[in-house]
Amino acid sequence: MKPILLMDEQAGLLSKKDKLLYGLVTAFLLTLYLPHIPVITNIIFGAIALLSFSYNSWEDKRRLLRQRKEVLIILLFYLLHIISALISDNIKEGFSYLVLRLPLLAFILVLGWIYMHQALKERILFAYIIITTMVLLFCMVWQFIQYQATGNAALLYNDSLTDIIERQSVYVANMVNLAIFSLIYLLSIKSAFLPKQIWVYAVLLVLLVANFLLASRIGITILYGTLFCLSLFYIIKKRKFLAGAAFVLALAAAGFLLVKAFPKTINRFRELGYTHYEYSHRGMESHYNMQVTPDQWNGANIRLAVWNCGWELVKQHPVFGVQVGDKMDELMQVYADKQFNFAYASRRNLHNTYLDVLVALGAVGLIVFLAGFFVIPFIKSIHTHNLFGMLVIPAFALSLVSETYLDRSLGNMLLAFFIGFVISCRKPV
Repeated sequence: MKPILLMDEQAGLLSKKDKLLYGLVTAFLLTLYLPHIPVITNIIFGAIALLSFSYNSWEDKRRLLRQRKEVLIILLFYLLHIISALISDNIKEGFSYLVLRLPLLAFILVLGWIYMHQALKERILFAYIIITTMVLLFCMVWQFIQYQATGNAALLYNDSLTDIIERQSVYVANMVNLAIFSLIYLLSIKSAFLPKQIWVYAVLLVLLVANFLLASRIGITILYGTLFCLSLFYIIKKRKFLAGAAFVLALAAAGFLLVKAFPKTINRFRELGYTHYEYSHRGMESHYNMQVTPDQWNGANIRLAVWNCGWELVKQHPVFGVQVGDKMDELMQVYADKQFNFAYASRRNLHNTYLDVLVALGAVGLIVFLAGFFVIPFIKSIHTHNLFGMLVIPAFALSLVSETYLDRSLGNMLLAFFIGFVISCRKPV
């Protein structure tokens, strides 16, 4: 815990500005897990922004921005939002999205014109791992106490697990994955910040169990898919066939034990077997704590139905979209035309960030979005051998397939901060 509190020997190597930036970023990461208190988050971010003005020289900032083309492209993406909001029929709705998506501008700009050196990067990632582990351990212990009092095992899963921190499980699952990927990165570089091996195993156990209890299909798929790919890379690249095979077997054994210990999570995957839908159907929505049947709306067929409605709008406005302020009004109209009352009554969003951008801003907006947030940062991560970026960027790219991150305050902050963090840690040339 000493590195988190800047009480270790290496802390003396940090400048005062480094220490202040570390403290503010760590405080921000902690607010990601607190019940929604925007005033605190805004104050902390405001302090980070003010510090960024004096953190390095203006000549350094200009040099960094010239090298980091993705920052300028992301700023262009937000500019498209401003233009789109102004030409929307529903201007009020358009500007509400500008406010909601302000982190896409603010975080990327603030982090995009500073450079976080390796020691600061490792310290921040270590703090994030510890914060995430402690929060999820608290959630699991708290809900286990509730389970003992009520006998209701459903309290241990999905959104119930994170009810105490008022966060949706699908976003927390991604945050847990990011903590695991941070740990893998620190292990890969043999970071001096990592504690004794027994503590690393303990942290990994807590995070793996938390990932499974959160019961996010996309979160579980991303985690175990990534671990499997890493094991294959290790086997092929390093020719460590025995060690790689042992890891794959251990991964399979861990999955088997988790399924046996926490069976309700599998209900989330059973929904994938029921993808048929009729728009006019008025059935109830399935839940991980109930038997899955063909007559229910579930996470799979709801998304397929909603995506099809969104695609109708894309076909009508393929290049520039329907505009950000009008996207929900237009989507509601499609729901009404198709008598999709289930989605209309709950004002379902598109449950896919890429489709959301395509509907609102068209192919132009989607190309800018992909280039700024994913394509260029990922290519740069490969060129600089940045394993953290190579893990985090695909994790976000896949997470956005099943959720509209840009329609949630937490989703915007997560995407903007972590992509901005990856960019800020790239050493200038």
